[in-house]
Amino acid sequence: MSALADRTDVDRIRESVDLVALIAEHVPLRPRGREHVGLCPFHDDHTPSFAVVTHKGNAFYKCHACGAAGDAFNFVMDYHKMAFPDALKLLAERTGITLQHRRSTGPKPDRPAGDELRRANTLAAEFYRDFLVNDSRGSDARALIQRRGMDDETVEQFMVGAAPAEWESIAGHLTRRDVSVRALLAAGLIKPRSSGNGHYDTFRNRLIFPICDELGRPIAFGGRRLDETEEPKYLNSPESPVFNKSATLYGLHLAKRSIIDARQVIVTEGYTDVIACHQAGLSNVVATLGTALTTQHVQILKRLCEEVVLLFDGDEAGRRAADRAVALFFAETIDVRICILPDGDDPADLLASDDGLDRFRAAMDVATDALAYKVARFQEELRSARGPAGRHRGLQRLLAELADLGFDRLPGVRKRPVIAQLADLMHVRIEDIEQAIPRGRSGARHPGPAPQEVEENTTAADLFAEQADVPPARRLAERDLLAVLIFQPSLRHQSLGGDPVAAVPVASMLGPQVFLDPLLRCLAETVWEWFSRDESFTVQELMARLDEPRLRSLAGDLYIEAEQRIEAGEQSPAEFLRDRFEALERLAERELYRRDLDAYRRRRETSGEGAIEKLLEQRRKQGYIPDALPTRART
Repeated sequence: MSALADRTDVDRIRESVDLVALIAEHVPLRPRGREHVGLCPFHDDHTPSFAVVTHKGNAFYKCHACGAAGDAFNFVMDYHKMAFPDALKLLAERTGITLQHRRSTGPKPDRPAGDELRRANTLAAEFYRDFLVNDSRGSDARALIQRRGMDDETVEQFMVGAAPAEWESIAGHLTRRDVSVRALLAAGLIKPRSSGNGHYDTFRNRLIFPICDELGRPIAFGGRRLDETEEPKYLNSPESPVFNKSATLYGLHLAKRSIIDARQVIVTEGYTDVIACHQAGLSNVVATLGTALTTQHVQILKRLCEEVVLLFDGDEAGRRAADRAVALFFAETIDVRICILPDGDDPADLLASDDGLDRFRAAMDVATDALAYKVARFQEELRSARGPAGRHRGLQRLLAELADLGFDRLPGVRKRPVIAQLADLMHVRIEDIEQAIPRGRSGARHPGPAPQEVEENTTAADLFAEQADVPPARRLAERDLLAVLIFQPSLRHQSLGGDPVAAVPVASMLGPQVFLDPLLRCLAETVWEWFSRDESFTVQELMARLDEPRLRSLAGDLYIEAEQRIEAGEQSPAEFLRDRFEALERLAERELYRRDLDAYRRRRETSGEGAIEKLLEQRRKQGYIPDALPTRART
């Protein structure tokens, strides 16, 4: 926890956050019983393994595949890659809670680089916006906006601004606002002069498009020239600690909710295309930032929706871009369609025409499935192929490409129509096409997990089990016992002794040392910190205390397991606790008996039987050896 945040701040925020609503802004969820489930945003999930649990004052998320687990703070930190202080501020703003900061007696630490860069970009966006709206020198930019058909509401929504033509406008303004030159350089807002003496503004005489992260915070800028003789036409900020263009989509912070609701995203290629689409009422549109789609973009979009429509210009460059994009999405568990706009128009130009919206929607209606698009491109090649040999070579290239993309892993319902269509085009049997598909190459571009990825995806229980020789039955009994105590901590007062007079509460009778499984023992040590003070806790409070992700994951697992068993109604929590305690006792007795029996077998070969018989008789009186087993039979 941050030194500047009171524990009461954290607790109040945690209790106030609607975890389902928070996560649903980023992950499509659907209700299932007392849980809400969806695809996990923390790994390449193909089936809904991510659950948000809200039950009896507890609220946490848990992925049953990769093990990700935690509360609202963990989600914000892991999903948005934030440090705890940033997550605290974000959730405090969300819940309307004013943080009660403590006074720091030590020296004030330097502001983290990410915070300083975000502040610099925020102030720069305000400066550019003010110049566009209020400065007479912004008239050229305002004229361009008018020619492009952008209305005032849309311009304000996207925080569009303008940069003065002067060489040191932003530098002077922000340094007066206590932004360091180091931050301005890192953010790409200024550049050093070649002479080594001073700096100058990166963006001059340009229309400015702030690029925001998913939270709507400016992290970079794109500048469109106002003087058509200047080069380049578009200029983007360089990458920085807060800006990675390969993992950023323009307009996502404004489109996210619509994408989740529609379960569809439209991906285009430019700032003005996105703005034009949003202004026309198509609010589930985003754009790449002067780069081709990347695997990081794919993962971002996968966690938000079920269908991606890739929107490209109708020219040859657009078709090549579509080919590259299909390769990225091909074997993913997400539907992909390709929309090629008519007459080589881009979305902004098309939507600016009188019937543009109708033509745009018509193009969307006939958008082609990724597989069908590949076949259509093949048809175009066939038309120019020379003779049967040329047609055959074209088919071989297509089948090899499909194999590399993972065609063989696709469900039959997607493969069969394509194979049938290819057979029809080539005037051959379906079986001939099936036999011609290269084998042993499927998924060549989608290799299995690297060694480090396998390690990360291995469950924590498996990792620790490798370090401890704990019998499975013993581990299961320990797991069940700790699970019910996490589910209902008040059971710490439950008496377990057979004699009511000498009965001892479970918190006193047991302790972390009872658990032989290392991971369970680590978790039990944290649980008993509360029990030693005779305090209860919620599962999210327990998770918040656990810095180790594997322990958080285990805590979530145990709570869910106990909830499912107890809610089934077969046993009350107290009965379940007693049953698991007695199971542990029986296992301990059997283990002691097994060890004594092994010792007896070893020693009888070298010692007289008298001492061994006395040991076994003592164990029998203690109840560890059944009377039904004669001493001589134990060989």
